[in-house]
Amino acid sequence: MPPRHVVLVFIDGLRPDVLAEAVRAGEVPHLQRLLGEEGNHGWVTSVLAPAPSITFASQASLVTGAHPNRHDVPGNQFFDRFGMHHGGKARHYAFDVGDTLEIDDAIAVFTQGLASRCLGARTLYERAGSRGQRSVVVGHMYANGADRWLPPKVDMLARLTRVPGPLRVTPAAFDRHVLDMALEDLCAHGLPDILTVYFMGLDAYSHAHGPEGQRAYLRETLDALVGELRAAVDELAPRGHPPFWMLAADHGQRAVPDDDAHAVSLRSVVPLFAAEGRDLLDYPGEGRHSDAVMAFNGSMAFVYLRRQGEAWAQPPDFQREVLPLARRFWEAHRSGAGAPALEGAVAAVLVRDVAHAGWRSGYVALTPDGGLETLEAWFRRLPAHDHVEALPRLAGMTSPLSGDMVVLLSPGSGRYFGHPVKGLHGGLSPEVSEAALMLAWPGVTPAAWQQARQQFEHAVNVRCETEGGRRPQTADVLVGLEAVMLG
Repeated sequence: MPPRHVVLVFIDGLRPDVLAEAVRAGEVPHLQRLLGEEGNHGWVTSVLAPAPSITFASQASLVTGAHPNRHDVPGNQFFDRFGMHHGGKARHYAFDVGDTLEIDDAIAVFTQGLASRCLGARTLYERAGSRGQRSVVVGHMYANGADRWLPPKVDMLARLTRVPGPLRVTPAAFDRHVLDMALEDLCAHGLPDILTVYFMGLDAYSHAHGPEGQRAYLRETLDALVGELRAAVDELAPRGHPPFWMLAADHGQRAVPDDDAHAVSLRSVVPLFAAEGRDLLDYPGEGRHSDAVMAFNGSMAFVYLRRQGEAWAQPPDFQREVLPLARRFWEAHRSGAGAPALEGAVAAVLVRDVAHAGWRSGYVALTPDGGLETLEAWFRRLPAHDHVEALPRLAGMTSPLSGDMVVLLSPGSGRYFGHPVKGLHGGLSPEVSEAALMLAWPGVTPAAWQQARQQFEHAVNVRCETEGGRRPQTADVLVGLEAVMLG
């Protein structure tokens, strides 16, 4: 019999090795009780983030079961040259504020559902609603179809991410705020069929202190919060029908130097664009008037070019506009010309000719000597430990929203796009790509648990096989979960 109630706990940025080691060491008693003795009603595993391994893209995959090229949120930052969600007017999105200081975007995610409005795929909540199931979403950026959406308070969000000094809110206090909202809603309305609770504190803590701090945060903060949530859920669950639990992360993190020498700012790449006569978007609201956009997503950036003298919806000329700018990134890599911050830092420059092959055409790699070769050939050149499943993940990213060019920085260089941090993600390396996943169904028979796990794994494996035999990704988690929910 499928579960009547499902509890989803999304933990931003949790690395699977951190979760597994904490469980093995007995440091997270509440999570261990969910899993059972020797995991007799739970399972700890991992999945891959999409490309880029960034929050808004991967969280969208978790709640829709779609790859970014189908759910229409390719990153924390991206440019919609067609104005799909903006009345036909081109618009730059920076859900994480970014170097263009799109503060209004970051606020609108939780006050106006800005990220939710960009979704081009149905959510779990919409599909469940068509089956008569009720959903409540707490703290998360996506809630289309939910009966109730409880976003974090804007002042708490601002104090977590932007306010310095004594007014700043700690990641632990922010996660406490999210849990309190969930507990209050449970007390007032009872247990919904689907409850989603999103904790972003661990990711914020890792950015500030490095991923080596994740285990302590999991042990000292998140384990107790999950324990409180479980106690409240168990009290409300109908007797004989224990809820099914899923804890899922969206990506991992790796340690990077937190200094200006390694953080590649938008201003530092402006000369590359200026050398081609391009005005790069570098302040809020300029998107319709500039003719170039570079959207930062950790170790990866999308570049969008406006065809000279034409509207944004027109594709740029590949030979005269895309390739000359792309070559400048390799020149900067070789000598620092035009952008010293990129010297020795570029791992790949991917380009595509949308004017010839269409807006969903795939990328090829521009080589340092100016040639073009397949992605498969290019990634064979790179150190194997610098990327994992690059081809299927890039294919799942490629869409009209993913840019005319993609620039990928080398993990070994320690460089990254954005402001200085100690923990980073967004690229294709294993550390940033592997995301923790935990399933648990405490209170059911061993046979019921084994059946649920088999249903989950079978559904995920079938999908992966139909898509070329790739590894499971965050987009597959919902496929497995719905197999369990539908029995």
